[in-house]
Amino acid sequence: MNIKNRHYFLIGIGGIGMQTVARLLTDSGHKVSGSDIKDFDASRDLKCLGMEIFIGHDKNRITKEIDEVIYSAAIPETNPELQMARKLGITIRRRLEPVGDLMKSKTGIAIAGTHGKTTTTTMTALILQAAGRDPLALIGAEVKDAHSNVMLGHGPFMVVEACEYSRSFLDLSPKIAVITNIEADHLDYYRDLDEIKDAFTDFLKLLPKDGIIIANGDDSNVREVVGRVNRSVVWAGLESGNDVRATDIEFREGRLYFSVNGTRLHLQVPGRHNVADAVLAWAVAQSVGIDDQTIKHVLQDGFRGVQRRFEILGTTSGVTFVDDYAHHPTEITAMLEGAREYFGKRRLWVVFHPHQFSRTRILLNDFARSFRNADTVLVAPIYAVRDSDADKKSIDSEQLVEAINQVSGNAKYLGNFSAIEDFLIRELKPGDVLLTLGAGEANLFGRELLDKLRQQSQAVL
Repeated sequence: MNIKNRHYFLIGIGGIGMQTVARLLTDSGHKVSGSDIKDFDASRDLKCLGMEIFIGHDKNRITKEIDEVIYSAAIPETNPELQMARKLGITIRRRLEPVGDLMKSKTGIAIAGTHGKTTTTTMTALILQAAGRDPLALIGAEVKDAHSNVMLGHGPFMVVEACEYSRSFLDLSPKIAVITNIEADHLDYYRDLDEIKDAFTDFLKLLPKDGIIIANGDDSNVREVVGRVNRSVVWAGLESGNDVRATDIEFREGRLYFSVNGTRLHLQVPGRHNVADAVLAWAVAQSVGIDDQTIKHVLQDGFRGVQRRFEILGTTSGVTFVDDYAHHPTEITAMLEGAREYFGKRRLWVVFHPHQFSRTRILLNDFARSFRNADTVLVAPIYAVRDSDADKKSIDSEQLVEAINQVSGNAKYLGNFSAIEDFLIRELKPGDVLLTLGAGEANLFGRELLDKLRQQSQAVL
């Protein structure tokens, strides 16, 4: 990272995490090129920064002129570019390894957890920025208003969203570690929850002896893991027993109000899970000496959310479109609770794109219970990611619909997105809310349907 003018080739550069690394390397003065299996929205932005982007994977692109190849966790060992890099003896590293190198020269803040990482990372980075700390921040989604998932500050602090998949977060070098929660997920990689806890334990052991843990004290799994490591701890959450706590939470006039350290504030995004994230960010900021009024100002007035986190896409013909990345039962439950609180008695339609056959099968009963706050759930075909042939044969969307209906009787399987679109065009009425959920292509579906209905409405006029 300290050697200028090196040539890095990123395999899987279209992934949101890989994009942050690409921008970081370019800002550090390096040449960056990369490939992805398909075109992606940010490719034009990366090209404008001088990067060469290839669609598809071709071993002939990998030559000895490349100094280092970086690959994402989604790239299999059979990838032809990765294999050619190994054959040529080119240095190969995982996505967060160069990030970890740079973090050694900074006050690194790594934010980990099964859910809430992106929101907590964004809040923390914005607070540091407002306090004049000029942070370098790598975030897992585009920040609203900033139109980027990277803050290229040159101050002493570095904030990184730390993913646990394939133990990627073990490549970091934090001085402050944040854990939002710990739950069973990524069970295509981890054997079980115990193995996930072990990975988080190893993550906390990366901290120096004078490092600080900021942790969700409301989560029993987090408390268990933190108890295994001898480091200074600040507990943050909504329940008693936390060092930093949100109290007097109330939903009023479309907003969630709460108090921290005697300071009253509200968020511009709904959902109590966002209050929990805000309290963690507050604790981080407090630990590095930022005053309460600066923290309040950012959380209340500066944080407007991130892309695909309760993102209101727009309204047409009285129908409001909302998109969210929620793809785990806990995330779906929290999102729909927030939506019900925010939209009241309005009819909530959900289009859900299940992400991974293995996740759907293993968490089937949890998924079935997570849609209780929806009026109707339309389930799309399962989106395959890192699934084996056996996984793909083990479950389908019709089984998920059946499980949901055993709990709440509000789910339908129509076959594909085209059929879902036709159904919604017939059924949506003024006052309805359409929520697109999932880590697959549900967001594209929601945006395209919104555009189509707007065009139809204008044509009538």
